[in-house]
Amino acid sequence: MKRLALALAALMTNPAFAHEVTVGDLQIIHANIPAPTGSAQVAAGYMGISNEGDQPDNLIGVEVGFAATAMLHTTEFSADGVASMKHVEALKIPAGDTVVLEPGGYHIMLMGLTQPLNVGDMLPATLIFEQGGRVEIEFMVDPADGSVDHSKMDHSAMGHGATDAHAAHGPGHAAPVQTGDAVADIEALLKAQFDTPETPLTVAPISVHGPVAIAGWAQDGRGGRAFLRQDDKGWFIELCSGASLMLPATLQSLGLSAAEAEALLTQVKAAEAVLAPDTIALLDSFDGTLIVGRDGH
Repeated sequence: MKRLALALAALMTNPAFAHEVTVGDLQIIHANIPAPTGSAQVAAGYMGISNEGDQPDNLIGVEVGFAATAMLHTTEFSADGVASMKHVEALKIPAGDTVVLEPGGYHIMLMGLTQPLNVGDMLPATLIFEQGGRVEIEFMVDPADGSVDHSKMDHSAMGHGATDAHAAHGPGHAAPVQTGDAVADIEALLKAQFDTPETPLTVAPISVHGPVAIAGWAQDGRGGRAFLRQDDKGWFIELCSGASLMLPATLQSLGLSAAEAEALLTQVKAAEAVLAPDTIALLDSFDGTLIVGRDGH
């Protein structure tokens, strides 16, 4: 019944976008990726997975050819509403049940996109199940506005604060006009998106290397780092993370060459060298990875 209800929900939302794959006892329902910004290097994949068998199974891996890495993540919320992303080794699919990967829950984190993802594209991928083996599917690239999304994830100021669907630029704040001064524009962008009178945001240091940047931030006793990218529309926040943004492999998975990653990290380390150890610990403390994107989703 859950599988049928999910399939009907997808069809009623937009029949042109619903698709399914059935292999043995497993059915994959509308594997989809909301279209990322053209220059973005990260995206998220969602779907429903139905197990019609009488034994549970586990999703243990994902392989794609359009991203450097594809990992199963989950979103967790603390008691005060702080969201964090965590890698999980396996996702249990109970017998006779359906598990939905959706914003705010389990999802496939796709990093280091190797091609543009355009609405309507069908992208081959392989799901690897412990019992069901390899299942070939296609992700459909859906509109970024969520018109065929299964749910909405409420994001707040770096994971806390305002929670309505239009909080991408803070309560009542419009996206700032960019001036061409990268450091000033990045600070203004982060503050417009996350700063509130109750929980002011501090942005520092900001390290820029060509069309990419890393900015440290602190807010209400929490902190982390934002990875930003510049395209023809200006700067946007691609994702927020913590200590993992200081790893060359992370930056290379976001599309930077080894030399570019080293150059950016050299700048960040030099900028952070003057900070107190407890401030560095605060910047490192953001747990997991939170995709933001140009639309603040």
